[in-house]
Amino acid sequence: MSSPQTNPSSRWEPTVPAIRSRAMSAMLELMVYLGVAAGVAVVEFAVMSANWGPLSSFNGFPLSAWWIALVTMSIWSSWHWAAGQTLVGSYLDHYVANDAGHVPPFTTMATRQFIRFSLLYALALLGVLRGDSIILVGLVFVAIAAFVVVFDGRAPWDVIANTTLTQSLANETSLIATPLKSLADLKLSPQRVAEDNRARRFLFLTGLSSVVVSALIVWSLAVEAFSFVSSPDFSWALLTDIGWFPRRNKFDLSTLVVGTLWITGIAIVVAGPVGLGVAFYLSEYAKPRVREIIKPVIETLASIPSVVLGLFAIAFISPSILAPIGGAFGVDVGIFSILSAGIGVGILTIPIIASIAEDAMRAVPLQLREASYGLGARRATTCLRVVFPAALSGISAAFIVGISRAIGETMVVFLAAGSSGGAIFQTDPTEPGQTITAAMASLGAGTDSVAGSGIAFQSLYFLGALLFLLTLALNTASDLIVRRFRQVY
Repeated sequence: MSSPQTNPSSRWEPTVPAIRSRAMSAMLELMVYLGVAAGVAVVEFAVMSANWGPLSSFNGFPLSAWWIALVTMSIWSSWHWAAGQTLVGSYLDHYVANDAGHVPPFTTMATRQFIRFSLLYALALLGVLRGDSIILVGLVFVAIAAFVVVFDGRAPWDVIANTTLTQSLANETSLIATPLKSLADLKLSPQRVAEDNRARRFLFLTGLSSVVVSALIVWSLAVEAFSFVSSPDFSWALLTDIGWFPRRNKFDLSTLVVGTLWITGIAIVVAGPVGLGVAFYLSEYAKPRVREIIKPVIETLASIPSVVLGLFAIAFISPSILAPIGGAFGVDVGIFSILSAGIGVGILTIPIIASIAEDAMRAVPLQLREASYGLGARRATTCLRVVFPAALSGISAAFIVGISRAIGETMVVFLAAGSSGGAIFQTDPTEPGQTITAAMASLGAGTDSVAGSGIAFQSLYFLGALLFLLTLALNTASDLIVRRFRQVY
């Protein structure tokens, strides 16, 4: 009985990436290089106080920034050499392999990258900085492109280093083409594991960046707010004066809190029923074709700049709606009023409540509706007795987000509510008033309100800290409500 014959191993054939993919890799690498150079220039200017005059050779960038960026790119790219990849090639599945299809040694990768960086970046940089060698650099690039075509996709640095740019290595196996013989066949190749680790680290850094930015914001607010309350010019009696007039050293918080509550209450009275009605219609009554038309229109309303709604409030809502209605009841409503601003903020809040509530209602399983219809319930009864309770957590979240949006609105209140320079305490919504955000906008804009008191500008951060605590409490309440009424199907 003859022994089984084994097929001789075939020679590894590289899968050369397409010209489009290689061009994209070069463009992305160039963009990263320019970004690193810009970052180095900013750091050099801010930290090292670099002399921009004699060093400026191209677009105001110091010459040292370009070379430091070149070295930084080389070191950054060297982290990927162990997997046979470059910085950008690791995201495009481009590998550098030797004749056997394996990862080249570190010295070979270093030689290849040195030649590549010299031809693509250092030479181009010298040509751009000198100005008289741009045509020569262009001719060099044309020669490199011709070289790649003649040598079957191999660039000059690959020919010199005896390497090949490919999309797969010889030690990578395909689970589809190769039968599984052991658990070892299920293991990913080292290149894929390294790529997964890089992606995990990158996503971790992006998530960490948001935490760092939030911490810096809270820290800056806390430090400046403490400087406000710890100033010798501050006394707690200033927070309970006749009104909010920073120029006169009067910082009555109740004036801003009452105005904020009025604006938020009016906005929710306007946006709550309308937004919830729109959500019910789109989720339960509208045909698919009608929903495809109406929902984008409703969401487009959220993209209208708030300054436009502020002008709309003082140009239409106040003179054309509120003034005639107020006149019929013997109430004089002026152009600037809390009521007009609250209606404008309510219009901005409608798309938020409608969109979130509609998504929550559509997430309710269809089987619950069919069971209700099977018991003889009408559509209105099903909406109110089945869909609404089941989507209560999402609807509650929609209202909380709408309230947060109304509290944080600035430009509509700044324009339509009046009293941008200051406001006296009053509870009449038909009169001008001011909110926390409008007061912050007035102070931050550098009006004469800042010049009157030594701690007027610091009160801006005190209001910011107060607003932060208020929105934090709303978000916490929203999370508790969602957890309380959430239903899992």
